[in-house]
Amino acid sequence: MLEVIRSNAQSWGVKIAFGIIILVFVFWGVGGLTGGPSTVILTVNGEPITIQDFQRRYEQLEQNVRAQNPGLDADQLKSMQLKQRLIQTLVLENLLSQEAKRVGVTVTPVELRKIVESFPAFHNAEGKFDPDAYLRVLQAQRNTPGNFESELRNGLLVEKLRADVSAGAWVSEAAARDLFRYQGERRIIEYVLYPLEDYTSKVSVEDAQIKDYYEANQASFTVPPQADIEYLLIGPETLAAAQTIDDAAVASFYEKNASQFATPEMVRARHILILSDAKASPEDQAKAKARIEEIAQRIKGGEDFGTVAKETSEDPGSAPQGGELGWFEKGRMVPEFEKAAFALQPGDVSEPIKTQFGYHLIQLEEHKDAGQQPLDEVKDQIRQRLAQDEAAGKVQEALEQVQLAVIGGKSLAEAGEPLKLAPQSTGLVDTTQLSQRLGIKAENLPALLAAQPGTVLDTPFVTKSGYIIAKVKESKPQTVKPLDEVKDGIKDFLVRDKARGLSYEAATAARKGFEKDMPADLQAKAQKTGPVGREGYIPELGLNTELAKAAFNAKPAEWLPVAYALDGGAIIARVAEVVVPSDEDWKTAAPQITQAVLNAKRERM
Repeated sequence: MLEVIRSNAQSWGVKIAFGIIILVFVFWGVGGLTGGPSTVILTVNGEPITIQDFQRRYEQLEQNVRAQNPGLDADQLKSMQLKQRLIQTLVLENLLSQEAKRVGVTVTPVELRKIVESFPAFHNAEGKFDPDAYLRVLQAQRNTPGNFESELRNGLLVEKLRADVSAGAWVSEAAARDLFRYQGERRIIEYVLYPLEDYTSKVSVEDAQIKDYYEANQASFTVPPQADIEYLLIGPETLAAAQTIDDAAVASFYEKNASQFATPEMVRARHILILSDAKASPEDQAKAKARIEEIAQRIKGGEDFGTVAKETSEDPGSAPQGGELGWFEKGRMVPEFEKAAFALQPGDVSEPIKTQFGYHLIQLEEHKDAGQQPLDEVKDQIRQRLAQDEAAGKVQEALEQVQLAVIGGKSLAEAGEPLKLAPQSTGLVDTTQLSQRLGIKAENLPALLAAQPGTVLDTPFVTKSGYIIAKVKESKPQTVKPLDEVKDGIKDFLVRDKARGLSYEAATAARKGFEKDMPADLQAKAQKTGPVGREGYIPELGLNTELAKAAFNAKPAEWLPVAYALDGGAIIARVAEVVVPSDEDWKTAAPQITQAVLNAKRERM
């Protein structure tokens, strides 16, 4: 579908071309906001975006923002620049959609219909697509089927475009191994330590210094506001327990929606992959083919497929598992691979198969015919779904019932009992945890925290799961720990900080005392670290990224020109040994490293 993009996706030319296309479109292809016909707000490469479309999308965006931020006022809404953000979104959507069409990406009517019919909002009580419900929902949003399906089609085009571009990502073994070597290299450092403990007795800290540090670093001793909130969550999931769904309703849903419980034909297989880029030279392609044929002969000779896959496969995702791919249905693999896999009998091994990724050998392990999940297996799932569907239509009524109950003086437990809702509690936690546990936005917390303990707030808070009616059980304002509580810790910190300075001065003086060869008395004190990575953490001493940077740039045996301060004191140091990952290390790590590089490359693309 996107052969040019697939074959060149990894080149800088394509990336630059995409960047230039987008810049040209944005600066020269987009009409002014006031130009053109009165019904057009802007054009993107000649394709119009109408005022009606813009206004409808803006209203939907504003509704979503207000639902997430119930207390939002007009000035706050204006400051969010929603219109400007929406314009940027519309331009980008159109550019990507146009590019998808240009390179031949399509969405068939069957695909589009399947997606439309999958939206639960368009289903009737029996879980089937309902054209009347479809029209009602769109009319409520001031939308039409034509507009909705056009937007949906464009979204699917963009998804397909992104998937096809990322499918072209490829990583050579040399590139992955270079990264592995870079990350895996270690340095063994020889050093002379000037321990912190040798200098702590030489420093003193006055009370005035402790107080000055305390006053200058109040934020370090601040305890954030805390609260313990009891609450009722009113939503489809929590109200489902109060709904009665009989066996007949479950059986009826199962019969009317049999296709939802159909199981497709599936196979479980292993494979061995020898990578061969579509752009590779004929010589390299021939080498890859010869390699897979050699492996095929080993399998035919009786060697275990899984063992050979671990040793030879270049698929980083499956090689460590002996080539295991798990279960998959038709449509999940590229056509050549799928055709070969589904034609095999359990235990059979295919002839070499060529795909866009290279050459494969496939071993079929199991095969399942298409079938149907029995009712007993899915009845609980159906019952829960029907209960939630029924409850979804009762959320507003239940919310009002709870509100009236708490206004009338009832506790949350009493208000929730008729609906089989039990109060939950957050425990005494800070505001960050409170927002997470309740599922409400952090900006909505002030209204909750302002209430006095014992207060039940009858105004609901909106969450993704429904509504919350809350009671403040306990609250504590933001405070700063008193000096008496933290002064010992401050004193210890200041003592060690001063001692570290003295140890660094001593190490610096020692390093200045020689040029190349260390004096014998110092050499007698030298120690060696274990292997140290580029991040600079030394288990014996602590962290110093500057030391690590210097060590990885230095020649072995040469003493570094300056001293370095660490948690345990200060050191003068040199590189004693360079440790390079072995071939065996690479063989073990290759699949994970290659996959990580590939994932990163796809993300950038």
